[in-house]
Amino acid sequence: FQLSAFFNNVNELGMTGDDGNAGPLLMLPTPEEEAELENKRDRIEELEAALIAHEAEVKRAGTYMEARVPEDGLDLDLVSYFPFDHSTGDSTPNSVPDGKEGKTGGGTLTVVEGPSGKAISFDSDYDFLQVAEAGNFERSDPFSVTVWLRPDTSGAYTRIVGNAFHKNTYWRGWEVYLDSLNHLSARLIHALPHNYLHVRSTKPIAKNDWTHIAVTYDGSSRADGVQLYVKGLRVPVVTEYDKLYKSILPVDGLYRLTSRPMRIGRSYRAFGGDDGIFLGDMDELRLYARTLTTSDITTLAGVPAREEDELAAYLNYYDARYIRLLRELKEARVEENTAVNEVMEVMVMEEMTEPRPTHILERGLYDQPRDQVHPETPEVLGLLPDSLPPTRLGLAQWLFSSEQPLTARVAVNRYWLMFFGQGLVVTPEDFGSQGALPSHPELLDFLAVTFMESGYDVKAFIKSIVMSASYRQSSIASPALLEFDPANVLLARGPKHRLTAEMVRDNALAAGGLLVNQVGGPSVKPYQPPGLWIEKGNFSQFLLHYKQDEGDALYRRSLYTFIRRTSPPPTMLVFDAPDRSTCFVQRQNTNTPLQALVLLNDPQFVEASRALAERVQHEAPESVTAQIRRGFRLATGRTPSDQEVLLMENLYTQEKERFAARPADIDSLFSVGELVADASLDRTNTAALTMVTQLILNHDEAYTKR
Repeated sequence: FQLSAFFNNVNELGMTGDDGNAGPLLMLPTPEEEAELENKRDRIEELEAALIAHEAEVKRAGTYMEARVPEDGLDLDLVSYFPFDHSTGDSTPNSVPDGKEGKTGGGTLTVVEGPSGKAISFDSDYDFLQVAEAGNFERSDPFSVTVWLRPDTSGAYTRIVGNAFHKNTYWRGWEVYLDSLNHLSARLIHALPHNYLHVRSTKPIAKNDWTHIAVTYDGSSRADGVQLYVKGLRVPVVTEYDKLYKSILPVDGLYRLTSRPMRIGRSYRAFGGDDGIFLGDMDELRLYARTLTTSDITTLAGVPAREEDELAAYLNYYDARYIRLLRELKEARVEENTAVNEVMEVMVMEEMTEPRPTHILERGLYDQPRDQVHPETPEVLGLLPDSLPPTRLGLAQWLFSSEQPLTARVAVNRYWLMFFGQGLVVTPEDFGSQGALPSHPELLDFLAVTFMESGYDVKAFIKSIVMSASYRQSSIASPALLEFDPANVLLARGPKHRLTAEMVRDNALAAGGLLVNQVGGPSVKPYQPPGLWIEKGNFSQFLLHYKQDEGDALYRRSLYTFIRRTSPPPTMLVFDAPDRSTCFVQRQNTNTPLQALVLLNDPQFVEASRALAERVQHEAPESVTAQIRRGFRLATGRTPSDQEVLLMENLYTQEKERFAARPADIDSLFSVGELVADASLDRTNTAALTMVTQLILNHDEAYTKR
């Protein structure tokens, strides 16, 4: 439990979307992107400083005295206004010209008396309102919301207004709501739990009493750019989270921009039971595409104006330079937002500011916590030194310290396993009391120490293995040696074992000259039988259908093949690749008829055979015999014997006669895969050689290391 405490302090949710990367995420800008972002952010800082300086100058001059909101000021940038005075049935009109009406989710609106004429009452799950084409704000857009509320209940999350969606877009959007203690809260969300801002009031909103509330946002992407007002007065807030750096515009399940209706009285949340249903009354809901001034809000709340509000009213309504600077600032923020949205992100783990408590769980049951414990390493392996922090960073430093040889011992044993087929410790997943003892303890010690002293240089370590006398031995063994040491524990001969699933495919592609050696990049989707993914019950939009890649992506190393755990690539499964549902330190190594059928019929191996046939015709044009020898050498690493060549020449002759008599079979063969046949070569000859190269790739030496 102490070891688990290192990882119990990670900022993550217990629920994620069906697609996309789950936070926390780390931005990885290119040098060019980083320079561009720095320039744009410098411009934003310049404009913000200019606004502050101009405000101070106006304040010193005193020219703002007695400034008031103009008569039409409350109509400026008003994008939706619902007075609720004419609500009927399942809709309520929008008083803004061309504004969309509010439609219920199936319920019937109940009209009650409000602080200004009629109001509506939300008293069922389906009384919420949806307003199309309203409230689709970006994080660079200033906006404000005001409304009169009379909540009936408290004790649960209840949405007032917003368009934040559910987990499948990581709750993207914005929302104003009451939390479980009836605190007024506002959130602007790109993705939970790492890219959003959240502020809440320090005091709750009263139940069963009309209260005017307002939320303003200035487009800064900072928590201090959000202000909360209750009864016309700005109230103290608590900043729950302040890290918003990407778009909050609504997206659909495929992460394409969309126009999501704004909801009033209920959230879009699902899957967690917190539907955000508001129970109570609302009146006079207004939505603005600007930051309201305090004077605006006092007017809407019906409270007297104050002298200290005159400066903001003057600057926002009458000061041309201030208004121009605001416009330029918004444009600069839009440019920065556009640039940052293009930056790639990668999933990481992130420490929480306040450590999450970890407890001993009675019999491992999460609902039976006992004594609290703190991060610590197992005593048998050595305790964490006081010089290291009790965090994941400290754990990593401890794992790779000179006082902790276990990491290096496990690692070198894994590398040894890769090259020799079995480790010096034959239970690589268990170095404990239940595991096997090392066959060569001094060798394991030497390799571990050498690896540590090299600074964990993997390339140098692998070079030392493949250049060693043990590895370079012949794998041929006498009957007596096989009887005495069948598992080659004594390392008296070279390794002999079947290649891994990835290497079998890569070797075939490399022999045919198809393998793309590009390093890095996104996962790829090579050939796979159609219809496998759609047969799996799933909610993912991206994984609903398998979309095969094209061009070089079909021939990249198998390391880059996209793995879907519920439906892994079948070719790899046949050759014992795990499905990634759990961690496998050591794979099975089976030999089944299905593997031979894959090598003969799988499109990627048929295509690789044809590519190999074309390659040898170019590289050994002098004779068929030379072509057969060249193809065998490319696939197996050795030169074939004369008897092997004779057998393959006979096969070539038979197949050439067959293809000459049945040209349609050539068309059928050449139609397999995306590779276009080389028109400069004789089709019949290429088809016959393809049958020979298929035989070569099915030879056990093409997928067995000896």
